[in-house]
Amino acid sequence: MVSYLDTEDVIVAQCTPAGASAVNIIRVSGPELGSLYKILTKSKKNPTPNTILYKNIYINSAKLDSVLVSYFKGPNSFTGEDVVEINCHGGDIISKNIISKMIEAEYARHALPGEFSFRAYSSGKIDVLQAESINELVGSQTNVFTNKTMENLDGVLSTKIKDIKKRIVLLSTEAEYDLDIDEEELDAYSYKNMKKQINEIIEEIDGISSCSLYSNIIKDGVRVAIVGKPNVGKSTMFNYLLGFNRSIVSNMAGTTRDAVEAILEISGYRVVLIDTAGCWKSNEEIERVGIQKTKEEVERADMVLFLGENKTDLKLIKELNIKKDLITILSKCDINKSKEYNISISSNNGVGFKELLTALSTKIEANVSKDVAGSKYYINKRQQIVLDELLHKMNFIITQIDGLVEKDIIATLIKDLVDTLNEIINPINKEEIINNIFSSFCVGK
Repeated sequence: MVSYLDTEDVIVAQCTPAGASAVNIIRVSGPELGSLYKILTKSKKNPTPNTILYKNIYINSAKLDSVLVSYFKGPNSFTGEDVVEINCHGGDIISKNIISKMIEAEYARHALPGEFSFRAYSSGKIDVLQAESINELVGSQTNVFTNKTMENLDGVLSTKIKDIKKRIVLLSTEAEYDLDIDEEELDAYSYKNMKKQINEIIEEIDGISSCSLYSNIIKDGVRVAIVGKPNVGKSTMFNYLLGFNRSIVSNMAGTTRDAVEAILEISGYRVVLIDTAGCWKSNEEIERVGIQKTKEEVERADMVLFLGENKTDLKLIKELNIKKDLITILSKCDINKSKEYNISISSNNGVGFKELLTALSTKIEANVSKDVAGSKYYINKRQQIVLDELLHKMNFIITQIDGLVEKDIIATLIKDLVDTLNEIINPINKEEIINNIFSSFCVGK
């Protein structure tokens, strides 16, 4: 059975998405690929590292394509091994032919999901935190999230974690040293000093952990629910904001009976825009269910855009018990007039939509700044779990110090902190990180 740990194997995979395109990129990684390069290109000379050349690709004397081919000599490559990258013509047929014939000729085997990144991790080119950033970058949909994950890929968070690790290792060394000293006077001093250092580290870790709310926002987005009575123009406004027709628009009341979601980017943040069912009293079961779902969406939302046609419609805000960030919008302002609304729009001529986007952008930025002031890092859920565990263990050590527990017990507890912190950047159990992290990657990564 093929394994991630078979690092002597030469592996190959397409790095670009399937489908028609101008260029497809095939990546090959493994030991001593200079000879494979010569076979594929029929070159007599050894390849020059870090060069890109226009070559024909052959397998068993059959020309497969004219390509750009590059060679990177390990350890100066992404994986830390020799790497060959082939830029062939786009379309699935050519790249599939090259890969399948390489496998048939036993030049390489097909890479497992995330195996290139795993080899980069195994060779010390990246840590696990950086590897996760690569995977998150692939699915990034906004500028803010991209920038934060790029910082993690560059090692900003890893450097911070490694600095904390150094301090814990030093503290552990001091605790072990104190075990050999029996003076009672020193006991009181060492306990006090340990507590001070641990509290300082707790503050540092808590600062990182507090970024979880910000991290959730930039990854999952700000949920914005469009709410109002039936046929008030919610779906029309929804489609207008998106720039295309996502929701069905009809003059018939109750057209939207279930929530419809779409993603857009505002001020660099991911926004989940929700078109909800109209809220009104109905005897029809399906419509009552739709109204209940609207109430649930209001509860889940971070912000609400309330759409109405007159002053009376605003009473629905109280009926729905909307206590989230709110923008009230007068619909069809070319025929409706009311001064009680924040913004007036008309989908017929586009009046007010620029002001609506500005107000929405301001609200989102204020909402994010209010809740996540000072957040410097992006952390994912796995990292958050490890940080919470670390904080729990460190607070427990504080209680043991306050209880004047024997120094050997405290020394053991402090030593355990290092292993816990390693789970973020360098887990000991490689099989576990393969199953939980790298196996979720796309094949070409």
